Amino acid sequence: MNLKGFLMHRKTAKIISVIMSVLLVITMAGCFEDTEYYLESTSSSRPVLELPTTTSSTTSTTASYVAKTFDMNRYPYYAMLSPKEMQVYSLIYEELTLGNKQIECVVEIDADQLTKAVDAVLNDHPELFWLENNYGYTYDPFDGSVKEINFNFFDFADTPEKLQEAKDKFESEVEIIVSKAFSYSTLAERELYIHDYICDNTVYDDTAPYNQSAYSVIVLHRSVCAGYSRSFQYLMQKAGYTCYYVTGQTMDIDNRALGGSGEDGAHSWNMVLLEGEFYNVDCLWDDTASDVYGSSIYPFFNVTDEALLHHERIQMALNLPVCTATEYKYSNQFGPTIESDSIIFTDAA
Repeated sequence: MNLKGFLMHRKTAKIISVIMSVLLVITMAGCFEDTEYYLESTSSSRPVLELPTTTSSTTSTTASYVAKTFDMNRYPYYAMLSPKEMQVYSLIYEELTLGNKQIECVVEIDADQLTKAVDAVLNDHPELFWLENNYGYTYDPFDGSVKEINFNFFDFADTPEKLQEAKDKFESEVEIIVSKAFSYSTLAERELYIHDYICDNTVYDDTAPYNQSAYSVIVLHRSVCAGYSRSFQYLMQKAGYTCYYVTGQTMDIDNRALGGSGEDGAHSWNMVLLEGEFYNVDCLWDDTASDVYGSSIYPFFNVTDEALLHHERIQMALNLPVCTATEYKYSNQFGPTIESDSIIFTDAA
């Protein structure tokens, strides 16, 4: 089989398959426009105001707050927080779930603690698919304590009625996909169905609307790595698996982050827990590699950290578990495929 050079995105790397002796050119960065929640709170994309003004009808005005607790195995970023940050995480999650854009911060925290809590909520909860990639907050200039947190919702969910309609549409699609996954009998088969559903029904498009959200994959079927990863995370969670969203960056052959002009090779993928062991899954890279190859291959399905070539975790994801198991990699469950160690990566010209 002869495959010609393939250029898919604005930042690419070449892949040369040793087994097939053909040149493949494939995107390494996948999605440079990953969530802006990593930016410093004083970024222009995060408005910072001194002292809150009178709250609107969408503001939570809870005078006292009792935080709920979250399963630390299911929600690993929550587990990385301090007790105060956990309280704010709970507050943010509950208020966003209720559709509140403005949240009175009844826990005494500073901007850095807020940043960690928001990052953790977004990394743990792909079901909050209606959030834009920015937020603002007001603070007390005397002690720096956060007083109010302000989120923006996508335009398809900017009223209570539209939000409920979007939730119904999203969850209806999720239910259909998960129910079909359960027509298979084993853990590996169900996971593979979800992986393949995403790959077979999603087009990579870095101009796709809402592409940092699972909504872009589940409903619109056009996205970038964040959409692929958050949809896989949520579908796997709904199917009963423990599945994490991993924040990271893609590295070139000299172990430098890909990207230029201020871009940092931002990328995301997943980790899944199967019978007590964690595995890496990168749906986008499998999807792109399969498109180039001409049929479905699985070099990044249930692989170890060592086999997940040119991926590097960053920030809170550095604290996620290591992946060393091989029992559930594709070739050990379903038969031969192109393995990641059969591919040579070189920088694109």
